[in-house]
Amino acid sequence: NKNATHVSMTSTSGDYKTGNGPTGTYLMKTATTFAPNDWHNSNSIMSTTAVRQQGGSLEIRQAARKLRNDTDNKTDWGQKDNTTRLHDRMIDVTAWKDKLEQTIADTDVEMAQLTSHKERCETALTNMNTPFEVVHDNLATRSIRVSIDLVDDEVNQALNKEVEVVNGIKDKLQQKVNEAFQQLCALQDAYNAMCDDLADKMHCLDVDQACHGLTNQSANIGFHKNATRIKEGIVMPDAWDGHSNYNTQRAVAEMKASTALREAINNMIEQTSNDLEAQRLRTEYAFRKRIHEVQMAKDELEWQQRNTKREIDVLSDDIRGLKQAISDKDKPLEVAETRSENRTYRPRVELCRDGPHDGIIAERSDLLNTVSTLIDQHNIAEDAHTQLKQTLDRLNEDWSIKSNSLELEERCMTKRQKLLLVSHNV
Repeated sequence: NKNATHVSMTSTSGDYKTGNGPTGTYLMKTATTFAPNDWHNSNSIMSTTAVRQQGGSLEIRQAARKLRNDTDNKTDWGQKDNTTRLHDRMIDVTAWKDKLEQTIADTDVEMAQLTSHKERCETALTNMNTPFEVVHDNLATRSIRVSIDLVDDEVNQALNKEVEVVNGIKDKLQQKVNEAFQQLCALQDAYNAMCDDLADKMHCLDVDQACHGLTNQSANIGFHKNATRIKEGIVMPDAWDGHSNYNTQRAVAEMKASTALREAINNMIEQTSNDLEAQRLRTEYAFRKRIHEVQMAKDELEWQQRNTKREIDVLSDDIRGLKQAISDKDKPLEVAETRSENRTYRPRVELCRDGPHDGIIAERSDLLNTVSTLIDQHNIAEDAHTQLKQTLDRLNEDWSIKSNSLELEERCMTKRQKLLLVSHNV
């Protein structure tokens, strides 16, 4: 057969071909071949890839040059910007330094003036005798008031004020000496705080001036471990500004208080009269007003006592009436329950739930509800009766308290007849 001796190609797999020959099927290795289009496409891809990668390289070079220029400019501007900030910061610190120095000088002058006034006030002190007996006796007498009447009222306030007035010029001058001493301490504290703040400002200026002078060519620059750490105790600019502002404002306020105190000391030294008589009149007016209030309260208590006693008697009668009403319901309840029980013995079909059956049950229920309501009302009345008796006991106790207070107030007024007007001159 002619076809039996001819080699025919049926398929291609990799670098081998399968064929049929006289002796059967066999594999034959052959070289890989491509179509002309594949060859042209490969050349085109190679050229395109090279062009694309060349263009990408150009873009990378341009981006690298731009980045280098940008970072150089940013670095230069960043350093210049912070140099300017350091300069501005030194201006701010210097402004506060100047203000602190001026305020410290003003405070020093004020302290010297206040010290002079304090010494003048101390030399003006003299011994003066004042009539404390009546005022102290009034305070001691009123201190034995009891319960709710032991109140810090207008009379107590007037008596305390009277003690202050009776002290006279000596006590007032001594008070001003104490105030001057306290004010000097406050001025000294403010002065010390400003001195500490000023020392910190000077040190800060030294540091910032050194930092301001640093450049890329400075010899004392270098890398530092964790140089940008947030050191403990660091504050924000507002807090920094507020600290110095507080120190200066505090000193200004203390100087203002010191000036006012110096004026008060001058007025005190020049003062030659006292207000004992005027205070005595104010105190006795408060006494008369308080006696009137206590008497009115006592009268009201007596009125309430009578009304409460009357109400207790009336309520007792009503309680007895409620007890009787509860007792009176026992027999009708027994009748209803007896009827209900007896009717349960009706024979067979006669054991009917008829009208009487429902009526008796309803009657018994109404009676039980009535008794329950009466018992509740009786309990309420008993509670009210107990509360009224407790109220009466409290009224009686308060009446005794008011009687005692009234006696004490009148005793004080009798003692006050010995109070004399005392004048003091400095």
